[in-house]
Amino acid sequence: MKTLLSVLIMLWLNPQPFCLVKGKGFKGYIFDKEHFVLMSIENQQARYTPKEQDIRLAERVVKDGLAAVNSPMNNQGGGCPVIHKNLKKYIRQYVGFVNEAGEKVIWINFIWKSNADEKRLANEVESVLDGCSHYWNIKVNLDKGTLYQLNVNGSA
Repeated sequence: MKTLLSVLIMLWLNPQPFCLVKGKGFKGYIFDKEHFVLMSIENQQARYTPKEQDIRLAERVVKDGLAAVNSPMNNQGGGCPVIHKNLKKYIRQYVGFVNEAGEKVIWINFIWKSNADEKRLANEVESVLDGCSHYWNIKVNLDKGTLYQLNVNGSA
């Protein structure tokens, strides 16, 4: 009982800003709605903390729809990975939003595993300039099951 109490006190004094989530072919960090992020979505009403089932749904939407959204394949090829063919090679960061229509939207940040500092990824949303398709992000509207605003980093 004393050990459990010590652990609970430590968690209360040092709350984790993230929750690690793993599934078939993916691993990432869910950020709590209270965690400060320097971003928002259009028509944002609020932030929310995604649950594991939200992440699983978002991952399915990405897996099923990314190739179509990625048809121009900007900043991919020539030493940069084709994103929809390499999903398992990225670590994710998930930030949840609610738009004015009350729909849940998850912004997913993808970071190439071999470039990742997982301790940093677990604590702060990664922002990288350039790096081509080793770094990209997309928004998933969970209520509509749609992807939008694919952003693949450029090459320096």
